[in-house]
Amino acid sequence: MSISSRLLEKAFVLTGAARPLSPKRFYKKLRKNAIAHKRGEKVKSCFLGVKTEVGVYCGMRYFVFSPREEESSDVVMYLHGSGYMNAHLAAQERFAANIAKNTHLKVYFPIYPKIPLCTAVSSYAVLNNFYSFLLKQADVILAGDSSGAALALALASERKEARLIVAISPWVDLALDERAEAMKEDVMLSPDTLRRAARLWRYDLPLTDVRISPLYGDFRGEKICLFAAEKEIFRPYIREFYEKISAQGADIFYVEGAGAQHDYPLFPTPEGREARAMIYDAISSAAYKRGER
Repeated sequence: MSISSRLLEKAFVLTGAARPLSPKRFYKKLRKNAIAHKRGEKVKSCFLGVKTEVGVYCGMRYFVFSPREEESSDVVMYLHGSGYMNAHLAAQERFAANIAKNTHLKVYFPIYPKIPLCTAVSSYAVLNNFYSFLLKQADVILAGDSSGAALALALASERKEARLIVAISPWVDLALDERAEAMKEDVMLSPDTLRRAARLWRYDLPLTDVRISPLYGDFRGEKICLFAAEKEIFRPYIREFYEKISAQGADIFYVEGAGAQHDYPLFPTPEGREARAMIYDAISSAAYKRGER
């Protein structure tokens, strides 16, 4: 574990990122997030060598990060993590822009609706339609982190059309059991807060529905680049997912960041840079190697 990773971990501890929210603070945060979403989440940064545009699809805003030189007609659809309730982070936006810059592919970054404005069924429907919209233009590579990675996997399981799925720290099983409590070293995620969000997000869907728990999906023949962190509460579930879909016959590349925290490929650490290089290579290989998926 690098010095910069240790410092980042200490910063998360100081900010209390993994501290459970009281019901009052939780619903206050939901209200604040809903107001921000209604007003329209904005691009948080500008990026050298990448053009940023904003579009609207069926009432859903999305960003498009375009490199100066597009060398393939393929595009990337990146779904940001949110716990199904939060706005996107600058780190997620920066990572999506860097995918465009380093792979020379156009990256679409939808600002999908979350709780309390909608639940899983309606949000997934919008993303499913947006995916179809992109497929009419080009082949699509699906990518995402955390809850966004779970949505990307859910789309891939149902549609079977993605050239590649890049899933970073995916929330593959909405039901968090005692294994989540055992991961005491996670300084970013609170099982209690996630469970509260999960109850609202799934509404009346069974916990085994693939739209909310891709652990129960069919990934035979799919190409997947999967990342987990040693210290995150999702790691036991991601390992279970890896073993299950490997047995199904998925073409899967799995990396577990030693000593790392949730979403570590997005952060400016040596471990993050190494993971990002793998991701850029995987996306480039999928985009520029034509023929069989």
